[in-house]
Amino acid sequence: MSLLFCRTRTGLAEVPSVVGHSRAAHNLAHNIASNLTGGRTLQQKFYENRILDRYTAQEAKKVSLRQLVLFGRQLTGDKLIASANYVRTELPVRLAHRISDFQYLPYIAGTNPHLRTVYELYWRAFDEFRKFPVVKTLDDNRRFCDTMRRNLLEHSRVIPQLGVGVAECASLVAQDDMDAFMHQMLVSRISRRTLSEQHIELSEQFDGALREHLGLRADEGVDQMRQAPSDFATQHTGIVSANCSVARVVHDCAERAGGAIEEACGLPAGTAPHAVVAGHTDATFMCIPGHFAYVVHELLRNAMSHVVRRYTGRLGEGGGGPAFPPINVTVCSSRSDVVVRVSDEGGGIAASELPHVWSFTHPLKAQRLHDLHAVRRMEARMGEDAPPAGFGLPMSRVYAEYWGGSVTVHSLPGHGVDAYVQLPRLGNAVENIASRRRHT
Repeated sequence: MSLLFCRTRTGLAEVPSVVGHSRAAHNLAHNIASNLTGGRTLQQKFYENRILDRYTAQEAKKVSLRQLVLFGRQLTGDKLIASANYVRTELPVRLAHRISDFQYLPYIAGTNPHLRTVYELYWRAFDEFRKFPVVKTLDDNRRFCDTMRRNLLEHSRVIPQLGVGVAECASLVAQDDMDAFMHQMLVSRISRRTLSEQHIELSEQFDGALREHLGLRADEGVDQMRQAPSDFATQHTGIVSANCSVARVVHDCAERAGGAIEEACGLPAGTAPHAVVAGHTDATFMCIPGHFAYVVHELLRNAMSHVVRRYTGRLGEGGGGPAFPPINVTVCSSRSDVVVRVSDEGGGIAASELPHVWSFTHPLKAQRLHDLHAVRRMEARMGEDAPPAGFGLPMSRVYAEYWGGSVTVHSLPGHGVDAYVQLPRLGNAVENIASRRRHT
């Protein structure tokens, strides 16, 4: 039985040729082809890929935080509708590029059931958004927001499915290829959620202000809100903060991380390592607080976890005061950047592990990703259950790099770790996303 190749939903696949062979061989080839195409005919798949190609030929229209903030100022009904149509046309383009990445996975990875689940989610969303009619009225916009909310909820399954799928393929595909694939998927996911959540938040803020302007009660219908008065405008920034307090976020993250560590390690309340914040404690910058908080929380949680593991024997010694050495957080702010350093005395990272801390698929990490089997939904937000060991740090780097920043780690063997997060302060950097991926 010979092999031939065909492009399917999951890429270029080897399919047994049945020319001149038995009916059993014919049935085998039919079953393989049916599995690869999800029951659709090859003609249907050819048509679908023709549609996909029209979108992958387009580049993503990237935005900066400053653009998002400026757009929300003096927000009118017409501007809100324009925002809806930008998001409506942009989401299928960004989804199409990631669907294309799935199609060019090696065959063995493309048939993984968890990765196929994500593929199907992406394809359904791509089809739904590309077919959504032009938004012309505020009622149309509310329906569009409802569609995005449902899509966001459905796609909260993506990270667990991706993680398990990548873990199961880690020994079958080159590590660098799977890491690049995972990174690309996560960056694109953040970008789509940012556009969706920003527009939903602007719409809710606009509708709330319009309801107040018209003197409507919260329980009254939206019949009188189908059209905003021509002179009506609001001042909102959606999910973006133009002046986010770095120290306030650090303190909030430290409190949450400490509580999580106490619960996980069975420590008495208030005994987790304390965070001591110094430096430019009055620094502010433009960011999406949820993204920044995820990064800071992850660095603090890692630091506290290592300190507790190293110093547990000191708990209760010496009477009053914390039993563990503190986590020292230093904030530095310049005209262009904000840098936060998180320093701990947790003993450092083993030299054998340090080169792999940013990998999702290194054998040391991949086995831990199997823990995502038990996770139904995950949005990579602060406050969720702790991610599998080894996932949070590379995910933090994805968040930082999305807005032109970085996360770096320096290990001091036998002492501890200095972790740094650097982010642009003024919000001028556009999204750091790649539309097209070179396939070979």
